[in-house]
Amino acid sequence: MHSAHARRSLRLINDSGAISAASAWLRALGEAFELGSELVFRLDLCASELVANIVSHAFDDEAPHTIALDLILEPQAVKLVVADDGREFDPLGLPEPVTPATLEEASVGGLGVHLVRQFAEQVSYERASGRNQLTLGWARPGYSRTGGLRTPVRRGVDRRSPQPAVFPLLRCDGKLVSRDERSGHERRVLGFISRLDLFRDVPYALIEGLLAHCAQRDYPDEYVVLQPGMRNEQVALVLYGRLRVHFEDPDGPAAGNYTIIGAGECAGELSIIDGEPASSWVVAEAGTRLLLIEAHTFFSELLPLPQVARNLLRLMAGRMRLANHQAIEQVRSSLALERLQSELRTAREIQSGMLPLRSPMFAEHPEVDCEASIQQAREIGGDFFDAFFIDESRLFFAIGDVCGKGMPAALLMMRTLTTLRAEAARKQGQKGHMERVMERINRKLALNNERLLFASLFIGLLDTRDGSLRYTNAGHHRPALIRRGHAPTLLKVPRNPIAGIDPTVDYALGEARLGAGDLLLLYTDGVTEAMNEGGELFGEARLLATLAAAPDSAAGVIETVHQAMRLFRGEQPPSDDVTLLALRAVGHG
Repeated sequence: MHSAHARRSLRLINDSGAISAASAWLRALGEAFELGSELVFRLDLCASELVANIVSHAFDDEAPHTIALDLILEPQAVKLVVADDGREFDPLGLPEPVTPATLEEASVGGLGVHLVRQFAEQVSYERASGRNQLTLGWARPGYSRTGGLRTPVRRGVDRRSPQPAVFPLLRCDGKLVSRDERSGHERRVLGFISRLDLFRDVPYALIEGLLAHCAQRDYPDEYVVLQPGMRNEQVALVLYGRLRVHFEDPDGPAAGNYTIIGAGECAGELSIIDGEPASSWVVAEAGTRLLLIEAHTFFSELLPLPQVARNLLRLMAGRMRLANHQAIEQVRSSLALERLQSELRTAREIQSGMLPLRSPMFAEHPEVDCEASIQQAREIGGDFFDAFFIDESRLFFAIGDVCGKGMPAALLMMRTLTTLRAEAARKQGQKGHMERVMERINRKLALNNERLLFASLFIGLLDTRDGSLRYTNAGHHRPALIRRGHAPTLLKVPRNPIAGIDPTVDYALGEARLGAGDLLLLYTDGVTEAMNEGGELFGEARLLATLAAAPDSAAGVIETVHQAMRLFRGEQPPSDDVTLLALRAVGHG
């Protein structure tokens, strides 16, 4: 049992999030202190309107200000105090709004303070110490001065327990009941009335006769009740099942985006109020039953009932609040998407600027024929390559693949390339140079690697004077070697782990020699793991067979591989980046 006295406080900053924060806070307190849904609705509506008014109109500057909310619980009363340090404003001094003669003459907005005065039982205002303070009051439901907390069930609410009775049971007068003597039939002809939100707390006798003449319709199969452009002359109340509201074609690509109108809720009220055609698709799911109220009956017989009008206002306010929230979230998501796309474009430009995308790559070095190509499956990816002369005759080259895609992979790729270029230029020509380059790259990638990203990497150093090749491999695919007059094979490479996991790894070195006309093709897994529509992989064997028929040039080899992959994939789009780097020894000076 809760204490008869309690006070809870909330302090908010005057921004758009204050409204939803105040609403969530009051609803949580309403549930915790068992204030009842009616009072919680009034508290929520009043607080939302007041906080929205303060955020929008109370302050002349852009500085942050504090909005104070205090909920005070007394044995017989509930009070909500809303205070701010904005310009002086007494809402009790506003005149009553003038009722428009027609719907067309009605203005949008301006009724928030009027709603607060209508939904609060007591309202008082004072200006003290430079602050506006508005106090709203209600009788506290469920408390009696002598009996403490009680939880009466309102008339009109379905009071039947969802759990079946277990016999024998003892009645409150002490009599033992051995069996169920109830008929099992609903005593009221329209027993569903108590389950409809629109008729909450409306006396049964006022509406039973009206609703008895309204049609009920069952939908054994899914059915489109309304669609854009259709004129609507009925309010549909969901007795069983549910309706889906689609703002785009339910048979189109956005079919999964919809809102739900469940049992007890209504649909179609907006289109009969404004007289405009429906603006969305309303789909009744299989097994749904609707109560259909004609527009004339709704306006002339039901809406004049104060509690029906209040319930309709509550339902529409809730939907408008939800729509506003969804619109705000859509705008935020759109802005976030635009910002992300801008960042991705910038990252791609930086990434492309770091790769030596020129053809031929080394026109000033006719002793080597070098070409490269990269095709990204996403806007930015994790594949990379590099090739540059560290002196007049020695060509340093590399190819790699960072795990993952998107921004994290691109950042690690850039970090790897930067480290690669810096380390390749250090202590050139010394024994163990290539091994140290790989080990330093591995160590730098492994440090501060909270995301546990890693990279496969192959680096090599080709001396164009004699064709000697020294290389090391960190878990990357073995390059293809095409020697003049021989069938293509895979280069023998030492077994080393991938880079970025263990900073203490020692990398082994491999050596080979390229003769005049020999070609080395480096590639990423986007080549061998390309998949066709039947789920078959391109594979190393197909790659070698493709190279056997390739022309005798670096550019020709790359184009031949791309063409073979396109034919192999068919209509299947690439699932990974495809990167190729071809080096052909032309002659040794």
